[in-house]
Amino acid sequence: MTVYVITHKPIESPLDKGYTPMLIGADFNKNPKHYMTDNTGRNISSKNKEYCELTGLYWMWKNSTEKNVGLNHYRRFFFSHDIGGRNAMYLWLLITGRAHTISENTLSNWIDTKKYDWIVAHPERMDAKPLYKQFILHHNEKDLEHTRDAIKKLYPDYLPSYDKFLHGKASMSPYNMFYTSKENMDEYCEWLFNILFEVEKHSDLSGYDDYQRRLFGFLGERLFNVWLMHHSNLKIKYLTVYNTSDTNRAEMISHVKNGIKKVFHK
Repeated sequence: MTVYVITHKPIESPLDKGYTPMLIGADFNKNPKHYMTDNTGRNISSKNKEYCELTGLYWMWKNSTEKNVGLNHYRRFFFSHDIGGRNAMYLWLLITGRAHTISENTLSNWIDTKKYDWIVAHPERMDAKPLYKQFILHHNEKDLEHTRDAIKKLYPDYLPSYDKFLHGKASMSPYNMFYTSKENMDEYCEWLFNILFEVEKHSDLSGYDDYQRRLFGFLGERLFNVWLMHHSNLKIKYLTVYNTSDTNRAEMISHVKNGIKKVFHK
């Protein structure tokens, strides 16, 4: 059982037991710490600039043999506290030094006992409603059209879920993060990559900047939510995402609060 921690550079903080770093885009990224890489076995490492963390997911699909698997990021992990998102309680836990990554044993136990089918990131609100509008504010509308066409061609029964998700509430489970059984992941990945490869056939990224070239990573986030919505019988556990860079923000807020206390208690 492993949570693969996707990264494109050395990870500064030590990882907990059960968390394994994977260098993505290994065809063109340096690997000074000799992490496992996404360019061994069957892989799409060369597509990393377009697929982001999904080149790591593809490697997991085609090469991993663990019973249960997960995907986190080098600075994003599932939080050990069940608090319903990054709220005031999240900030308080950071300030008081109680921010911890959930143990892989806990995640694995939830899957093994069938308490949950998937553990995913707690939904976060986007900056526009509906999600269709949010996407086209930051990306290209034609890419959503190509995606809809691909679903209509390959998996037409998913089309209502796709439309409902994009034209519904302005929140989604982000970052392509999850923990589940290898069997569940394989089923999802076959569906996901069949769609993305079909979209890729009809996409011209020649005029895209580096940010927009990450298209298939962005689409993957949306499609993961479509998958979860479509399979309404799944038992899903939503966990808060702990961003390690938030610790600096918490330290700054704590410093300001201490300064205010000193002013009022002179």
